[in-house]
Amino acid sequence: MIESACNHIPDEGENRIMIQINPREIAAQAMMEIMEEGAYNNMALRRLLRQNGAMPPKDRAMVTEIVNGTLRNLYYIDHVINQFSKTKTEKMKPWILAVMRTAVYQMYFMKVPDSAACNEGVKLVEERGLEPLKGFVNGVLRTVGREKENIALPKKGTPEFLHIQYSHPLWVIKMWTAYFGYEETENLCRANNCPPDVTIRVNTLKTKKESLRKELEKLGTTVTDGRLVSSALHLKKTADIGRLKSFSEGLFHVQDESSQLAIEIMAPKKGEKVLDLCAAPGGKSFTIGERMENEGRLVCGDIYEHKIELITQGAQRLGITMIEPIQQDATEFNENYADAFDRVLVDAPCSGLGLMGKKPDIRLKKNGDEIDQLVPIQRQILENGARYVKQGGTLIYSTCTLCKKENEKNVEWFLSSHPEFITEDITEFLPKTLWQETAEKGYITLLPHKSNTDGFFIAKMKRKG
Repeated sequence: MIESACNHIPDEGENRIMIQINPREIAAQAMMEIMEEGAYNNMALRRLLRQNGAMPPKDRAMVTEIVNGTLRNLYYIDHVINQFSKTKTEKMKPWILAVMRTAVYQMYFMKVPDSAACNEGVKLVEERGLEPLKGFVNGVLRTVGREKENIALPKKGTPEFLHIQYSHPLWVIKMWTAYFGYEETENLCRANNCPPDVTIRVNTLKTKKESLRKELEKLGTTVTDGRLVSSALHLKKTADIGRLKSFSEGLFHVQDESSQLAIEIMAPKKGEKVLDLCAAPGGKSFTIGERMENEGRLVCGDIYEHKIELITQGAQRLGITMIEPIQQDATEFNENYADAFDRVLVDAPCSGLGLMGKKPDIRLKKNGDEIDQLVPIQRQILENGARYVKQGGTLIYSTCTLCKKENEKNVEWFLSSHPEFITEDITEFLPKTLWQETAEKGYITLLPHKSNTDGFFIAKMKRKG
């Protein structure tokens, strides 16, 4: 049986009072939509929870836990099922597979009695009119429950072991072990499998950190300070954040500390002209606006109209009036912006491999091919961003991925092509616990198990005066 380093939400077992909406059914439905129809897990969950709004909070939490937990551990779960099932996972009917996967997750990773998970799974099969398969599902799940301590795994010390044990794509494991070494990669994978805190940034235009902390703690939320940025708070035991009064009043926005740190390193000043070239959904723009005390010019671009609307709505909620949202393709040069900005942020579209902790379906929907397609796009956007920076101005390049092709190699290419830019030492912006040798060279890679953030890359460059 796999050992989990994380605390999960316990189920209340067989004594839970029957309700009209079965959370296990909703979880299996979400899994089927994600795996068979390509739905994003956060969107599928949001829609299904909204449709089944009568569920009490504990059952809503259970649905979220089962879906995200099953996705985080899917390779391991399939490995377990395939050891004890004559019909392999790739041959199973979608509903049967969704039920089996979520049941195994409950048995192996939650405090759910094996008999309860098995019996509930069989009921879900029967209710969908698949009675002939009840015996099959019952037999496999009961065997899986008995054999928890006898799961055969690949040899320890191999990429294949990490692939199954921590449910990460094998190609990612091989890439990371080449970058970071085996032990570091194992620690990284283990961190990705722990449900993350909700991280917020205090809106300093409207409130102070201690005032917001007290308001949240009154609601039963566990609040701790950020490790990297003074205006960050980490939340546990949160309800639906969007329904909080403090959220609707614009006292904070949700943002990982890695993104907040990128803006700390950017260091925008009140009254400056700043461009966020790939801004949606707007978190970094909001942080820039707050850092600038809502004074100056802040242009926020994105290619999609509906995402521009998200930025506009977020800015209104937070009371940031300086933001100028504009729909534009960042790969196309805008002559009106040439040499116009004191600071430019290029938070480039990327493979998102640093987000596996928060978006576990990423590990199931990537095969590495898109990286070679993304690099030319990233370089074109970086090229344009550089042309918008004034002499003496600052250019920030960031991604939420852990891939040197998209990170260090792009910076190396850029500097070799643009001798008018140099890197800047960013050591002063980092706590001592986060110090890296590369910080003096102008860039840093954040690893989740070391920084308690998303996997992230930040580089700071200055245009010579």
